Amino acid sequence: TLAEAEIEYHDDKSPSIYVAFPVVDGKGILDQDTSLVIWTTTPWTIPANYGIAVNPRFDYVQVQVGEHKYVVAAELLDRVAEEVGWEQPKILKTFKGTEMDKMTAKHPLYDRTSLVMNADHVTLDAGTGLVHTAPGHGEDDYKVGMKYGLPVISVVDAKGYLNENAPGFEGVFYDDANKLVTKALDEKGALLKLDFFTHSYPHDWRTKKPVIFRATTQWFASIEAFRDQILKAIDTVDFKPSWGKTRLYNMIRDRGDWVISRQRAWGVPLPIFYAEDGEPIIEEATINHVADLFGKYGSNVWFEREAKDLLPDGYTNPHSPNGKFTKEKDIMDVWFDSGSSHQAVLAQRPELSFPADLYLEGSDQYRGWFNSSLITSVAATGIAPYRGILSQGFTLDGKGRKMSKSLGNTIVPSTIEKQFGAEIIRLWVATVDSSSDVRVSVDNFAQTSEAYRKIRNTLRFMVANTGDFDPEKDAVAYDQLGSVDRYLLVRLNQVIAKVKEAYDAYDFATVEKTISSFLVNDLSAFYLDVAKDVVYIEAANDPKRRNMQTVMYTALLDLTKLLTPILPHTAEEVWPYLKQKQAYAALSDMPDVTHFADEDQLLDIWAAFVDFRSEVQKALEVARDNKVIGKSMEAAVTVYPTEPVRDMLDDVEANVMQLLITSHFEVAPLEAKAPENAEQFEDMAVVVEHAKGTVCPRCRMVRTDIGTDPKLPELCSRCAAIVEANYPEAAANGFDK
Repeated sequence: TLAEAEIEYHDDKSPSIYVAFPVVDGKGILDQDTSLVIWTTTPWTIPANYGIAVNPRFDYVQVQVGEHKYVVAAELLDRVAEEVGWEQPKILKTFKGTEMDKMTAKHPLYDRTSLVMNADHVTLDAGTGLVHTAPGHGEDDYKVGMKYGLPVISVVDAKGYLNENAPGFEGVFYDDANKLVTKALDEKGALLKLDFFTHSYPHDWRTKKPVIFRATTQWFASIEAFRDQILKAIDTVDFKPSWGKTRLYNMIRDRGDWVISRQRAWGVPLPIFYAEDGEPIIEEATINHVADLFGKYGSNVWFEREAKDLLPDGYTNPHSPNGKFTKEKDIMDVWFDSGSSHQAVLAQRPELSFPADLYLEGSDQYRGWFNSSLITSVAATGIAPYRGILSQGFTLDGKGRKMSKSLGNTIVPSTIEKQFGAEIIRLWVATVDSSSDVRVSVDNFAQTSEAYRKIRNTLRFMVANTGDFDPEKDAVAYDQLGSVDRYLLVRLNQVIAKVKEAYDAYDFATVEKTISSFLVNDLSAFYLDVAKDVVYIEAANDPKRRNMQTVMYTALLDLTKLLTPILPHTAEEVWPYLKQKQAYAALSDMPDVTHFADEDQLLDIWAAFVDFRSEVQKALEVARDNKVIGKSMEAAVTVYPTEPVRDMLDDVEANVMQLLITSHFEVAPLEAKAPENAEQFEDMAVVVEHAKGTVCPRCRMVRTDIGTDPKLPELCSRCAAIVEANYPEAAANGFDK
């Protein structure tokens, strides 16, 4: 027996038969020389037929075909005629489906009649417009059969073999019965056409074999009495993604009674006994006694002992005058097992709390664990078992197909780990929208590997350039930092705020995107690139160097903490270099968000400067293409600004030449006219020329003051002063020595 969640659809080849049911009572519309024509792809269910369904809104026609008369839906006449081979069927009469209600027709195999019923599930998509109805073998069949009082007869036993309810076919496996039933119909003259076709059909998700439908006696738990209470409980839950609330709400709203019995050889048994006359025994005393036995011996005691040994001592029941009892063989639905874990686990352990903070599972669990847990919890406690639900999609292959062993399209994580490393898998997971299904291929991990390399290299650069930085002694207060340094700390705190908010929302894709963007754009491509001329060149304790080391160290510490949940191995590699009292990154707290008095002003100024720098870099790229310069350090840049650009450059309070990584920078007067070779932009013009002078071997800038210090003739005046003040041995022996 399968739950709906355990069914998937695959193409399957099935027989297709058209069968004639001779009219017995035509309600004054049809004579007994007419047959109603049905179509089915399950011939083995014909022995279970007790009715024929027609749509009350459709037009039906009686047609003459040779010596025979048949009834089909008017709209399907041409298609049926072609399929069955009728030549020029003549329409004798047209009538509505409502007029056919409660007609009867003779069963083609047995001495009984089949009732004609009005039903809305009848469509014109295929068949004849008259639907063969076996209430024991189909959901729609069952519903319309119950409405009209038809017997619900299953002709197949639990092993798939036809039983005594299918005379003439007892003991035949249902699939083999297709051929035998079709042959019997042909012999009775009721078979109009046999063919085969391939169509989408329900299959078991484990064995991949087709399923059949049969009505069986089951145990149900009604949720109707407290459905409104369950729906109200949903309003107390935080759903991520938000559409999960609507999905679960609609499932509970539309859910019928819960079928809690399953026909399996394993599982938790239903604690139900039966008296001698078949009366079920479901009493508080018997259930509590069984529960006590389960608590002492485990649930297997149900299978190990006889019924009388599972009942309380001295138990009697008026329905068992001889004191004989039997026990239920069905097990409890496994969704009840997992769905009651809030009581079996949370309510039983003092270190845990009820309700749970979060239930985390795949999006298929809105009809599974999330659903059954909610029902059982509201029934038992009146509240939802969880404060939040986080659902995730599934991994699909590169073509969007579900991964399965049978298709051979699975990607084994251990294989990816060996090729790329576990951190790449974690980072990939953090880059995708896990709330929906995600396509994955080896190429995805190759791309993620490149993204990881950028993250790792940026962290390594900051580690390498803060090696001589002691945060206890060397850190510089915020108000003592330069403008660009303060700007980076403001940007860092924007990142911290956004990342922590994303973590709280389990939005890992935003976490990764925000951190990566900051590392690549704000740090690697801007601040750290600019910092090389300071941290490599200036003296170890130079204030400008300590300023930048303060920013680097702060960013490195905070980003390591932010990355720890996603890249734990990388974070722990960085952590020893940070000189923290806490032994492990994983045990540290997330960084706090700090706000600064001048942050809005800084953001405005530096946002404008970043745009300005981007335009200068475009001009440098043109000069590089024209062979005017090689590296940007060879450039002399002159800017012809508008007044807003000039004011912005005054406001940045920084060495613009250093920020542009050039050897010369000049701002022309507002009234100066840009030469024709200038690169024109909306708010300024830029001229790039090759800087005059010689390359200093220490700072790599093109300078005109090389050799001004006779002790260090190879160096520019800036580098000579730094070396003479901090490295006297070099000054005494010559830089090259």
